[in-house]
Amino acid sequence: MTLLAPFQKEKLEYFFNFFDANEDKAIELEDLNGFMKKIVDYTGWNTNSPSYHEIFGVHEAFFEILMEKTTFNKVTLDEWYKLWAKLIHGSMGMQNFPVWLRLLPRSLFKIKDRNQDGVIEEDELADFYANFVKLEDSEAKRVAKTAYENMTDFGRYPLNLASYEQIFANFLLGKTPYGPGRFIFGCFEHSLHRSKFRLIKAAVEESEEATEEIKAANRVRRGSTDAVRLRLKKV
Repeated sequence: MTLLAPFQKEKLEYFFNFFDANEDKAIELEDLNGFMKKIVDYTGWNTNSPSYHEIFGVHEAFFEILMEKTTFNKVTLDEWYKLWAKLIHGSMGMQNFPVWLRLLPRSLFKIKDRNQDGVIEEDELADFYANFVKLEDSEAKRVAKTAYENMTDFGRYPLNLASYEQIFANFLLGKTPYGPGRFIFGCFEHSLHRSKFRLIKAAVEESEEATEEIKAANRVRRGSTDAVRLRLKKV
């Protein structure tokens, strides 16, 4: 089994917390509602919209696949590390991962691309860092500038879905804090002249009313997981 480097573990711990909506140190099916609430709060999507339906379907399938890989219907951080160590073993890029996993960066790209023009701009990165990751506005803008330069080679290449998927692969596979993948969430600050880096984590506030709306919307989508899996079989 592939051994995860310390920086990979730091990134994967943040990715774990990204899905652990109730912050109980375990990913369970119940976290899906809280996760989707964060998406709605950020994007402003109606829970009956096609965009919401698509993102919900992808992540419902992802959560259920996670549950299938554990015997207690919840995934701890240790189990999360073991899962990714197996997935990363022998992988050179997103094309080596299963299709259900390759849909995750596509969904995240859609969430960040606020104007849905197929390209993420610097201001959209800053918006995501400030309002989703919860960095301070000035910090979000500073990180977004550096991130955009790293992700686009100083504007030479557009940050479209194809390049974003490659950068997301670097987020998963990169063992050192030097690649553009560290900017996927913008919460890793690292100086190349220091041996340590800092992880900024944001507190998640839950709205009971919004959570109930998500639950109601999700109850009418019981067939979405099967639809996603059927689509995956066709890919």
